[in-house]
Amino acid sequence: MPINTTAQILPSQQTILIVEDEFAVANDLRQILEKAGYRVSGIAFTVAKAIELKNQQKPDLVLLDILLKGEQTGIDLAKILAEENIPFIYVSANTNSSILEEVKTTQPYGFIVKPFREKDVLVALEIAHYRHAHSIEVRVRQEQALQIALTDALSGNDPWELRLLKVARLFQHHVPFDYFIIGLERDQMVDAYRSCSFFRMGKDEYQTIRTENFLQMTGITIEKYRAIRAQMPDTTEAIFNGAAFEEACRRDPLKQLIAGTFSLQSNLVMPHKTATNGTFFLCFFSRQSTAYLKEHLHLLERLRPSLTLTVDRLMAFDQIQRLSEQLDQENKCLQEEVKTGANFEEMIGESSALVNVFKSISQVAPTDYTVLILGETGTGKELIARAVHNRSARKGKTLIKVNCAALPPQLIESELFGHEKGSFTGATEKRIGKFELAHGGTIFLDEIGELPIELQAKLLRVLQEREIERLGGKGPISLDVRIIAATNRNLQAEISAGRFRSDLYYRLNVFPVKLPPLRERNEDLMPLAMHFLKKISKKLGKSLTGISESTKQQMLNYHWPGNIRELEHLLERAAIMATSPVISLVEPLISETSSDSDLTISTPPSMQLVKPHMKAEKDNILQALNISNFRIRGKGGAAELLDVKPTTLEAKMARLGIHRNR
Repeated sequence: MPINTTAQILPSQQTILIVEDEFAVANDLRQILEKAGYRVSGIAFTVAKAIELKNQQKPDLVLLDILLKGEQTGIDLAKILAEENIPFIYVSANTNSSILEEVKTTQPYGFIVKPFREKDVLVALEIAHYRHAHSIEVRVRQEQALQIALTDALSGNDPWELRLLKVARLFQHHVPFDYFIIGLERDQMVDAYRSCSFFRMGKDEYQTIRTENFLQMTGITIEKYRAIRAQMPDTTEAIFNGAAFEEACRRDPLKQLIAGTFSLQSNLVMPHKTATNGTFFLCFFSRQSTAYLKEHLHLLERLRPSLTLTVDRLMAFDQIQRLSEQLDQENKCLQEEVKTGANFEEMIGESSALVNVFKSISQVAPTDYTVLILGETGTGKELIARAVHNRSARKGKTLIKVNCAALPPQLIESELFGHEKGSFTGATEKRIGKFELAHGGTIFLDEIGELPIELQAKLLRVLQEREIERLGGKGPISLDVRIIAATNRNLQAEISAGRFRSDLYYRLNVFPVKLPPLRERNEDLMPLAMHFLKKISKKLGKSLTGISESTKQQMLNYHWPGNIRELEHLLERAAIMATSPVISLVEPLISETSSDSDLTISTPPSMQLVKPHMKAEKDNILQALNISNFRIRGKGGAAELLDVKPTTLEAKMARLGIHRNR
């Protein structure tokens, strides 16, 4: 059984301070104490002198008269002693009921009535010492239990909001409050996911108040709220009661707003600096003007090391989990990159139009400016995006690709910005969005012209604020992302038609790069064809060394509505059918000099020489559908012929008014 060492402290080891304004009584007390072996640290006739002696040498116990010289009484001194956890015994002849009621509120360790006997003093001292020693043991056990309970609450598997509510309930028994703010803060920005406020409505009944609830209750905008937070003074541990609270509200507009909204009159603040340079803050408010004492502050100070350690451990675990999820997503993206096999070196050609594109890439790549790549279908816009990324300071990070045309409308927002578990039907787990995944790197938004108008406003906010918000999330997430967008549409025409926001266009069109169609860089046609032929030859395991002269002539006279992608697919078909090292086309191409009388086979509208881009795109899709008997998916389907995803082709068909039952 453990030995209770506190109960074995001898009188000679204890120091007593006497606060008594009658010299004779004070001298009698001194003689009684010294005779019994106690040490007397001093005798004070006033509260001021008692405080001076207490500060010089902290006594183990104070014998205290109620009525003293000066304006302050022994009861005033008792409140100071209680805050510093110094036990005291009243020694007084004043026993009227009003005085005794006030004495009780200070929770003394005893009351000796004058005149007293030596035995009365010594017994009162022994009982006081015993009570104080055991009160410390009880307090230590209670604090240990509270510390364990707080750690368990924060470390549980519940959502963070529920964890914080459990913490609030635990604190209520030790630091009473009517309004409580708890959570993480970094660089004056609250981590909305791990922060919350609780308003006490009953004995154990609390209303959870999130940022959006607070804005509704106060009637201020999010911009005004952020401006108020920016004016907040540096936070240190402090108690603000009564007049001090009113003065603190004048200096801190957010505190003033909270006080006015919930009718609060006192405040206790305890910040915990974490290892991640953030702050885990506890902020207690009460409707009582004198609710908080130094003992509350001391309790929180004693709990601070364990709380800070727990929060740091949880943040480290969260960071590991987040990085693990991000690494998994990045690995998937890198695997897709490897599958594409495309790189900057595949940008074949020496035409002046292409040289100008190379020059533009070299100029803009080292910067962080947004790039808008414009060009017809199949001109290699993704290749340009990858070249810009690979020549930027972000090349060590991932290039995240998003095909806006291939995403189902109902999933675009989740795909781009992510979602929390349970945010909508089917959201069985948290998902990191493409923007968050691209943090520190680059995001490539292909087919940006296909983005629904309602999502364009949210993308605009990302460009302006450099932050996103997950579906079901509780606050913004700051991002460091470079944006590259691409489209084959005329965005200015789309703006006129009301299908694209002009403000988004101007945000994207910081540095436009226009890719020339293949028909405008004829000198690059044969180098490209030979490059593809070499790659196809290796893939098929065939010895293919050249292209027939007649085929070359047809290729040079063709206008290439599908551009480089069409060229590659045409060569693949020819290579598959080839029976000699020199390949020829499977089907004839119509030259620019051909007339209708020269046609020997039925040709679809896509073979006409000059036509608007959207008409050419529509005809090219119709041609692929006719060849595949209007089958979109699978081997030999129209999507495979056009080298696009089936979902992309279906989106294009819907936009161009092409129906599958034609």
